Amino acid sequence: MSGSTAGREGFELPTPNEADRAKSLALIELLVERMADGPIPFAEYMACVLYHPRYGYYGSGQVAFGPGGDFVTAPERSRFFTEGIAYEWRQAREAGLGDAILEIGAGSGRLAIDLMTILAEEGRLPARYLILEISPALAERQANNLREALPTEVFERIRWIDDWSELDWDGGMVVANEVLDAMPVERFRWWPGKPDTVERLMVGFDGQRFCWRSARPDARLRDTAESITRRIGEGIVPARMEVSAEYNPELEPWFAEMAEALSGKESWIYLFDYGSHTADIYRADRDEGTLKCHYRHLAHEDPFVYPGLQDITAWVDFEAVEAAARAAGFAVDGVRSQAQWLLGTDVPRRVEALLLAQSGMADQTRLAQEFRELVMPTEMGERFRVMRLRMAGETG
Repeated sequence: MSGSTAGREGFELPTPNEADRAKSLALIELLVERMADGPIPFAEYMACVLYHPRYGYYGSGQVAFGPGGDFVTAPERSRFFTEGIAYEWRQAREAGLGDAILEIGAGSGRLAIDLMTILAEEGRLPARYLILEISPALAERQANNLREALPTEVFERIRWIDDWSELDWDGGMVVANEVLDAMPVERFRWWPGKPDTVERLMVGFDGQRFCWRSARPDARLRDTAESITRRIGEGIVPARMEVSAEYNPELEPWFAEMAEALSGKESWIYLFDYGSHTADIYRADRDEGTLKCHYRHLAHEDPFVYPGLQDITAWVDFEAVEAAARAAGFAVDGVRSQAQWLLGTDVPRRVEALLLAQSGMADQTRLAQEFRELVMPTEMGERFRVMRLRMAGETG
């Protein structure tokens, strides 16, 4: 198979079983065929290994969520995260927004299960719960999990779509948890803050494994490097060497498509992801950028290991997200850390009430630990950010 199995820290990644190995080899063959005329953009490589409908990590349903899987998202860690979203739903309804929730990329379905359960208990169920899922395999897994976990009358309110064009929307709340970090990115090398030094990193094949190939920057990359430099301003630390970095070329079209689908219907959009501001993302000491891979709950930095069997993500530049969202017509209410967001809801009060209701020390410790993992700076509290966008409804 293409690539070493050793992580950057020196540990060995687990060996895939024969079925997974065959699947990955088929994807490698497909990618090598695409490279017949030369190296391909990293975004094309990343899109294929993640979203190819038969061989991709997400597209084929290879992804494993939760403890023991490849990674754990906030809804998988604790229902307290979803309690925060339930709070936002109550605020949205009190503000007169439409009676629908749209979740983009529902993962295992854990967030939807917990949110619909909470809202059913409160008598605040939405008329419709829509899930935009581009992977048929994941949509099937989600449907099975939700059907098993929810009463029939609750499950019947849920519907799946696989494209924005299928959205029948009359306003409401949109939730996207860890969607932006898994969008295909382009990679480049440069002296941070010096756009004239930028070179594009493509993906080639040396006969044994995939590898990086340098190329001249295209116009899009040159413009992006200049935009990053402007956003960094004077805050950049002088670089002592060239470093690798990433940018998301799909932000503008993604927000434009969303805006068109929601246009004219008042909506609140919540984006949850890990990332930071531009100057932090493109720090000169990030010599390998922010690209991160996950395989069976082990993190490493080689995107060419086990194609189709591992996750590949990159930190989200929330300043770039804000610019793309504003350009598409959204109002931006700002960015907060996950800790700031959650502490600003009624979740702390609910946690306190639950702790007081527990008679056993073990249960109290477990609940307290769940909440700490969501808000502590050393856990998810500061690394993860929350951005709220608003789409105004038609007037007059």
